[in-house]
Amino acid sequence: MKLQRVAPFLMLFFGIQVLAQETEFDFKKDFRLFIQETTEAITIDGKLDEAVWSSADVGTNFWQKVPFFAEAADPLTEVMLTYDDQYLYVAARCYQTEDVIIQSLRRDEYWDNDGIAIILDPFNARINANLFGTSAVGVQWDALFSQTSGINADWSNKWFVETQITDEYWTAEFAIPFKILRYKTDMSEWGMNFVRNIQYCNEFHNWTAVPESFWPPNPAFAGALVWDKPPTKKSGNFNLIPYATAGVSKTVNEDTKLDWNLGMDARVAVGSSLNLDLTVNPDFSQIEVDELVTNLTRFNIFLPEKRTFFLENSDLFADYGQPPFRPFFSRTIGLDENREAVPILYGARLTGNLRPDLRMGVMNIHSLGKGESLGQNQSAFAMKKQFGRSFVQGMFLNRQAFSGGEVMKDDYGRNASIEAGYFSDDGKIGAWVAGHTSFKDGFDSDQNVYNVGFNFQNPSISFVTDFISLQENYFADMGFLARVENYDAVRDTTIREGFNLSYTSADYTIRPQEGNIARHVFGAENLLVYNSDWSFNERNNRFRYFLVLKSGQEFRLRYNLTSLHLLYPFAFTDATPLPSGDYAFSDINFEFESDERKAFSFEFGGSLGGFYNGNIKTFNVEALYRVQPWGRFSLGYQWNDLEFPDPYGSNLITAMLSKIEIGFSRNLLWTTLFQYVDQSDYMGINSRIQWRFAPMSDLFLVYFDNYDILNGLGGPRTIETNNRALVLKVNYWY
Repeated sequence: MKLQRVAPFLMLFFGIQVLAQETEFDFKKDFRLFIQETTEAITIDGKLDEAVWSSADVGTNFWQKVPFFAEAADPLTEVMLTYDDQYLYVAARCYQTEDVIIQSLRRDEYWDNDGIAIILDPFNARINANLFGTSAVGVQWDALFSQTSGINADWSNKWFVETQITDEYWTAEFAIPFKILRYKTDMSEWGMNFVRNIQYCNEFHNWTAVPESFWPPNPAFAGALVWDKPPTKKSGNFNLIPYATAGVSKTVNEDTKLDWNLGMDARVAVGSSLNLDLTVNPDFSQIEVDELVTNLTRFNIFLPEKRTFFLENSDLFADYGQPPFRPFFSRTIGLDENREAVPILYGARLTGNLRPDLRMGVMNIHSLGKGESLGQNQSAFAMKKQFGRSFVQGMFLNRQAFSGGEVMKDDYGRNASIEAGYFSDDGKIGAWVAGHTSFKDGFDSDQNVYNVGFNFQNPSISFVTDFISLQENYFADMGFLARVENYDAVRDTTIREGFNLSYTSADYTIRPQEGNIARHVFGAENLLVYNSDWSFNERNNRFRYFLVLKSGQEFRLRYNLTSLHLLYPFAFTDATPLPSGDYAFSDINFEFESDERKAFSFEFGGSLGGFYNGNIKTFNVEALYRVQPWGRFSLGYQWNDLEFPDPYGSNLITAMLSKIEIGFSRNLLWTTLFQYVDQSDYMGINSRIQWRFAPMSDLFLVYFDNYDILNGLGGPRTIETNNRALVLKVNYWY
């Protein structure tokens, strides 16, 4: 029997074996920390010299999470909490005999620094949480966690932390305003956990016994924060965040322009569990530019959302669908059909909890027309009902075009989704089922998506299988679709095709408790795609082995077997496109990462093998030099050599990326990104100075210089300035 046919059976065999036992805990009963109100004034300086810290209940005896699961984690960590009418206070004492390791002074760069973070789940829902952390030198990290999409570190809010470093330990002191938290005033227990990073021994520790197979911040395994009395509702939670920008820009073949702009964001607490976000004439110029990706597939790629307005409770809208399709993807908002930015007039979002087990989200955004693009009004409504860690959720989306203030009745896109998921209390078993449909003028059939899946995981076994059936007339005007639009290189057109896709993956992990090896990972996966008429489209089998050392070094080896039927001619070169038909090829891929805790670190990788009817050779390398704690300097290079038989040509695709980050202090940061990607005929520089002159209040000075790289007729490549600008922006958080 051929290896490709055996692979799915091997994965099923490994996926149903349960080869390791875990200690079972009742986390809310076995891990409890009591909190008492204080009348003492607390100064946030990291010194822990207030009397309340001597009498507070102490959480200690953390559990080792990485490199392997063990109780009585060493070195010792102690955490304490108290509160007053306005703030939740957190104190931590982190014993450490080695010097702390700080790799960046940039906010939200948490996991590569010595640090500690608190995980708060005020509704005890066990699927969502707020995360607040600090490095040992007081650089903040705040994030949201959701069961389905993981950590979103782009979310930020206004809170306070300071640290102190001594010869025996370092300390941290947090003040988290109640008004930025969403909670019910009749709940006397919240879900809570802590995670500590210890870089010199490359370990993570948790206050509770989070199983090995789960990421440390997962609130499913939180203990209980027990209040002496439930926190009361806080009034006055109304924040205004006005901004002003001024800039000068020069575009090719156009005169230099002077621009200025004004706008405002606002956050309003509607009770203690709902939040209203408002934006008028928003500006996103401080958001970092995307790092361009060399794309060697036939399909478009997915880039994450970073704009602040869309982030809080974003999982209410964004967690529908699976990676090949998302009904809602906020990066489509504010862009026209050519992916060019259009002005947004206003936006409003109301999100949060109606009850501890019932969440709601409503959003409306109106963008103006630009050039030939019409104005758009985009709305979303979502509800999510929880049953423990399981849920049922539904969403409706509406995009409506406008022109001159009039509704374009035949230019709309609407989507409806319903999903249900079962997740066991111990986190080992998950199952989900979903149905989606779209509504668009001129289409009345083949407009649906169906999805069903299952996963199992414990410390040794990880198994997931998922099936998606997407019909060709399913549209996601406010979302993201992969594989649907197939480019025909001969006719220079795109044809929509539905597909039926199954994906299965299994991993077996060994974690030696002695020696230098942290874990061995043996895995396999199978991707199988059929066209909408159930004719064969693609099969990809992958076998992998990962070796991770306790020093942090990693080696990854993959072997891929691919068979596919190319529906339409497609070109990877400037020569004749590859014809439609059947292709079968294989390749081997390797990657290595050095110890990132060192001042100098590097990673490299590559692949070698077949590619359609030709061959592929790739190589990539990135080097990083770090000057603790203020500087990071990196340089990366990609090389992709594609060779096909005549008359299909060859192509050498290269890319270069360099990042420079200099932290003059925690509140003054200079970052520069240089990119060259010849696949996109693009070269660009983006350089940004950010001065945080008050909490969550910033001054940005941004310079960007983009170039088009053009091919002359029979001559050398030339560089032409495409866009150059210098922008100053100030925003202030009232």
